[in-house]
Amino acid sequence: MNLIRFIRPLVVGLTLAVVGLVAVPTALAIDKIYLKDGTVLQGKITEELEGYYWFKYEIAGVEHERVIGPDEIARVERDARGPANEAAPAKAEAARPAAATGTSRPRTTTGPRAVVLTLGDRVDNKDMVGMYMTADSIRRVIPMLEEDIGSDGSGILVLRINSGGGALLEVQKLSDIIEFELKPKFRVVAWIDWAISAAAMTSHCIEEIYFTTRGNYGACTAWFGALQGVQGRELEEILYMMEKISARGGYDPKIMRAMQITTPLSCSIDENGNVTWYESEEGEFLVNETDRVLTLTSDVAERFGFSKGTADTIEQLARAMRVPEVTWVGEWVSGVDFPVSRAEVEMRRFRDRTKEDGERFNEYANRYTSAIAVAQSTPREERGRFVNRAREALGLMVRMVRNNPNFALFNFGMLPKQFDEWVQEQERLLRDLMR
Repeated sequence: MNLIRFIRPLVVGLTLAVVGLVAVPTALAIDKIYLKDGTVLQGKITEELEGYYWFKYEIAGVEHERVIGPDEIARVERDARGPANEAAPAKAEAARPAAATGTSRPRTTTGPRAVVLTLGDRVDNKDMVGMYMTADSIRRVIPMLEEDIGSDGSGILVLRINSGGGALLEVQKLSDIIEFELKPKFRVVAWIDWAISAAAMTSHCIEEIYFTTRGNYGACTAWFGALQGVQGRELEEILYMMEKISARGGYDPKIMRAMQITTPLSCSIDENGNVTWYESEEGEFLVNETDRVLTLTSDVAERFGFSKGTADTIEQLARAMRVPEVTWVGEWVSGVDFPVSRAEVEMRRFRDRTKEDGERFNEYANRYTSAIAVAQSTPREERGRFVNRAREALGLMVRMVRNNPNFALFNFGMLPKQFDEWVQEQERLLRDLMR
């Protein structure tokens, strides 16, 4: 019985390794689950689904997580701080940053309020567009952004891009959410650490682009499977899509075209600093040679007016944006070079959970299929424990897709609606096994 199908979607560019950011630590709350066998578990309930609890706890300083089904549970107490536990949680609460507790405080008291939100993180390869950089994850944090920096256009949303590319299917979705849901509410700027292929295509709808000194932007070639370049009508459709996205950001479409196919690109600059672009070598400055695909470095991008400036710190970025003072919302965290806001904490949690689910997907699937197989070959009166095990594994896969809907496509080869229908089929199967 083939329960799960796999596909490889169209991707643009290759993921390249470089340094990234340190994850924000989280502390465990004091939840208690009393089991029917008399055991009392103490830790943090991280998820609840139809009577199943995902429970995180520590043993000898090592963090564990397990799924506990309703048949095992006598009762549940949330935030149950007993006398023996009051000191330790208080210490943990004091040690962690305010951003990790759900609060977010400004760094200064004057100037427009601003938030840095990271899209992609190449530490541990958490940067693929469509998997770790998604429109859905941005949409979830918009209410937090509105609370922290307002929604009247005065607040500054800095999208710090650090991605080596990924799935082309996500580019239009990301561009649309930036254009129609972020720009009307915030002053949106891009701060480029590394924006290659699909990440550059995503950023291209943003009028204000700044680079770090190590920043790179471009190489937007599209590939199928084992590095087979996209050609013909499909390539023309991608080029046309990026012409429209270029117009959103106010960029000459020749720039993105040179990032997608091998073509020359040159420009001339008049006495007023206006840049004219040519898809040939007739301009005063040759930006890209005929046999190459364009990638802009920070100095080239700034020299020819594509970048508004180069900044390695938020203070330098504020000067480049011509904002004398900025109220940076969030808390300073060790290893991070900007204040971490509530929205940024949530974005990092999304990436962490996506990575964990991606690494454990085969475990979830194998646990489910093996439990189903055993239940089907077991007498009806003995099936309960195997069906429960299958329910737990199915719940893990449902949680995985709930956190990142693109898992339905990447791991199951299904659209979200098809995945929902598949889950309903599996639930019917489990019910039938118990009849």
